[in-house]
Amino acid sequence: MNPGGLSRGGHRVAVVALRVVAACVVACVLASTAIADPAPRTADPAAPPVTLTVLSTNDLHGALDGIVLPELAGKGERLGGFARVAGLLARLKAEDPARTLIVDAGDCFQGELAVNLQEGMPCVRFFNAVGYDARTVGNHEFDYAGCGPEVPGKAPDDPQCALKKVLAASGHPVVVANVREATSGRRVDWPNVVPWVLKDVGGIQVGIVGVVTPSTPRVSNRAGSAGLRFTALPREVHEAVRALRGRGASVVILLAHALGQCDRGSSPPAAGDAGCEVGGELGRLIGSLRPGDIDLVVAGHSHAWLQGERLAVPLVETPGQGTFVGRARIRLDPVGGRPIPGGVSVDPLIPVCRVEDAGSQVCGPRYPGFAGVATPLPAVESIVAEARALVAPICAEVVAEATEDILTRRTDETPLGNLTADLLREAAAETGADGQAHWADLAFTNRGSVRDSLRKGTITRCDLHRVWPFEDPIVVVRLTGAEVQRLAKFWLGAVHKIPAVSGIRITRHGDGSVDVSTPDGSPLDPRREYRAATTAYLLNGGDRLDSFLGRLPKSRIRVLTSDASYRDAFGRLLKARGSVSSPGVGRFRED
Repeated sequence: MNPGGLSRGGHRVAVVALRVVAACVVACVLASTAIADPAPRTADPAAPPVTLTVLSTNDLHGALDGIVLPELAGKGERLGGFARVAGLLARLKAEDPARTLIVDAGDCFQGELAVNLQEGMPCVRFFNAVGYDARTVGNHEFDYAGCGPEVPGKAPDDPQCALKKVLAASGHPVVVANVREATSGRRVDWPNVVPWVLKDVGGIQVGIVGVVTPSTPRVSNRAGSAGLRFTALPREVHEAVRALRGRGASVVILLAHALGQCDRGSSPPAAGDAGCEVGGELGRLIGSLRPGDIDLVVAGHSHAWLQGERLAVPLVETPGQGTFVGRARIRLDPVGGRPIPGGVSVDPLIPVCRVEDAGSQVCGPRYPGFAGVATPLPAVESIVAEARALVAPICAEVVAEATEDILTRRTDETPLGNLTADLLREAAAETGADGQAHWADLAFTNRGSVRDSLRKGTITRCDLHRVWPFEDPIVVVRLTGAEVQRLAKFWLGAVHKIPAVSGIRITRHGDGSVDVSTPDGSPLDPRREYRAATTAYLLNGGDRLDSFLGRLPKSRIRVLTSDASYRDAFGRLLKARGSVSSPGVGRFRED
């Protein structure tokens, strides 16, 4: 890889980089460290600040038509959709096209079948049509191991083949500083990938650097990241900041696909919310920064609702799946060219609404971030239509009927999360001595494995892919009652997430203690072994559960091979049932 970190295929970025280096050489000869101004210098100290606007998305997850969120969207019922996100971004950029950036913080892969079948290519077509300035990658960009269908037991010739095809088609730089070859330690040399980029945005020299969580191999398809090493975030960011500031960047933006969450999760801030303390690797990374290193962080991965927060560096992240767009404004001193003190602000997240509804939470004038109805961008409508046409025969297959809406959310216990856990238990059924099929004793899974709701009416094969997009097999583990108790406490206390469960109830008390019981309230036998159904994703480290499940003897773990993925198992079970109803809630309680 060349010294500037520029990849093959990134010739346009290379030209810009060479010009910047040349300018730096001249500056060094003159013994000066001049920084480019965002506007011509003026002697008037009262000159108004120059404003740079940053529009952002994250975790789009192939949600071509958005997701069902009636409690937020009101009469429109859904938020998002690629074409509407594109239309909203175009309208917002038109307010100041010369000084507006559009960026993305990773994870467009893994969503609807139309996206997965083409291994992410509709994503890059969307980014190009909108005119994104830069983006980074997320952990799920490594899910498509190789090109084409995976062959069980056979490693792909090039684990990143599908990802590289998408990168090669990108019309903009993809910034990622902490992905390196495992053997050589060098940064990956992939099409259009650079660790950072310096852009001239209406006279403002803007540096953009990207990073992805080092836990990527554990929270994605491990086969897709084979041969790679994901290095620690602070060191790579500090190195990039030094390079960018040395080359004259007056603004530096970090695109960080890294875990960072606060109590509100994916929900809107409550009245009077003055910001939260963000933890996890994102919080630690921001805490490692020195004053003036980074001016704005655009984050992804946690699907969190973050708009500013109580941090040294302003931070923005949306709940993802195209439901909202982020917007930050950076006001700069027209003389010195740097952000003025307190000049970086994050607006309320902007919902991608289908209709205006005065009674809705976000798609009406009572929500400060409402910017009107998002009109679809025709060019992206065509991209979506072409992608959908490829899967039309599959989508025509009816699997079952939903007798009512079965909804999901990432923040609370939900009916669809509970149905998912129930189906895991049923799929792991074993034939007993009585000749009858007996479900597993219990099941648990992460709520993030459920991506959208099931609406009342026909459920098609494509609906299954939309709701459960991951190619993840079912795993049965034998756990003692005491281990189930410790697992629940770890998940709630250390991971700070509420799992979806079946066959048990979880109660969290005010003092932080956690109790697990059977559905009728009976305590688990601490010494008895229970058959628990879960997914390979969690066994391999999703939600940090490898630190718990990874300690179990292999003799107590069995991967089910009768179905390629839990989605396939669910399809088989639902087709046999013919119809499905909501299981309701009440399996998680707080007192």
